[in-house]
Amino acid sequence: MASLLLSSRSEILSVIFAHLEPTDHLALGLTHRNLHPLVDSILYSRIEWEWKGPWNPLIIRFLRSITQRPQLAQYVKVVILKGSNVEYHLRGDRSQSPKIAVTEDDLKPLIECVARTNVSYRGEWIQELRSGTIDAFVALLLSQVPRLNTLYLGEDFTLQSLFVGRVLRSSLCAKGGYFHSFQNLREVSMSYFHFEFDKEHFRTTRNTADVLPLFYLPTVERIRAVIDNPASFEWPGACIPASQSLRLLDLTMVREGNLGKILSATPKLKSLTWDWYYSPDLHDDFHSDIIDLDQLATDLNHVRETLTYLRISASTDVVDLVRLPDAHIKGPFTLFSRLTRLKTLEVPIPFLFGFSKSDPNILGLEKLLPTGLEWLHLTDDLSYHSDWNWLREIDYLLSVISSWFLQGKRFTPYLRGVRFMLKNTLADDWPQEASPNFIDVGIQAPQAGLQFEVIEVLPSPESPDSWN
Repeated sequence: MASLLLSSRSEILSVIFAHLEPTDHLALGLTHRNLHPLVDSILYSRIEWEWKGPWNPLIIRFLRSITQRPQLAQYVKVVILKGSNVEYHLRGDRSQSPKIAVTEDDLKPLIECVARTNVSYRGEWIQELRSGTIDAFVALLLSQVPRLNTLYLGEDFTLQSLFVGRVLRSSLCAKGGYFHSFQNLREVSMSYFHFEFDKEHFRTTRNTADVLPLFYLPTVERIRAVIDNPASFEWPGACIPASQSLRLLDLTMVREGNLGKILSATPKLKSLTWDWYYSPDLHDDFHSDIIDLDQLATDLNHVRETLTYLRISASTDVVDLVRLPDAHIKGPFTLFSRLTRLKTLEVPIPFLFGFSKSDPNILGLEKLLPTGLEWLHLTDDLSYHSDWNWLREIDYLLSVISSWFLQGKRFTPYLRGVRFMLKNTLADDWPQEASPNFIDVGIQAPQAGLQFEVIEVLPSPESPDSWN
């Protein structure tokens, strides 16, 4: 039986062994030396850790293994590093990641590895390794795994990204490339932080140069990232990227204008998730309280012939319990009608109707939406804003939808339904039974062959599997 197993093709054994637990893989590797490479390829194919509390992450042990046995790095395909050390940020510096404890013996093979590189910043890199800066360790990990196809970096692994950005630029934007080309890297998430903890980071730091190299990845399909708004937006390569493979993009922090510069590099994009965010504590040329629909229309024009899914969320920091933040809308609400291939649109109510029925630019839905739309999701984002009056004026909003339904499918022939997605208010807050218009819409929807729903959306933590 043992000889039959050992003589089987490695592809068959991989399928069989993939169903075993990691502890079983370790035991299996001890049974015969001929099984070592196969067991290693399974054990090292997916690296997933969560950094909790005061304990050091396992990254140093892992780096020692792959720097001393480089063949192990060839097996790594998925890297997921999770961690949100909230207690640390409440106690200490909110603009930096927690440090990890290191010894010179731990670092010896890592320092030797960095010293062999030909990059100009290797001295600084070694210094930050000795300081226990997690960014320096993550950068070394990325420089050693040429077959990586999925990368997820949680909050404590991305709050500082200087050396990760340098490795990416050295690999993807420099002539010749100092490291491997990340030829297989298709999914990347570098999204992070709770704004209430990390505002100090964005007063003193800009991560744009560290994240933009991702758009030069040769086969990338999905990117999720927080990108801030520098005074001068510059691509790190010799030319603007034009990814032919990028299909899904999920962006936070970046504002109108800079969003368009990013979208100009995504000629094949199909799905865009974007969070409009404003905080009075962030002072720069882009973080204003104006929702600039004119500029947003210009930004979206770069993807109007490819985009099929658009999800926009919006949030502002509550200044205090008495004074709510300001937000103002500039421009017409017709920007989405130009997205000729759009099938699903999720958008805060103010992006289509303003903050109340008295907003001067309000129009019928038939003039606001693209003809190919199938699903419209309206959210209550910005409902804490002082001018948000839709709870009191729900009848008017529903009358607009009712009028649209009465048109049948004249203007949107492919429409399948409308959903109210409630994140901040409760369904009971909306006068469903008391509102004649709500009843009218509920009756008209099935008559027109449409769905109409009100859904309370529960907040869910970000995870590597929470892509659209």
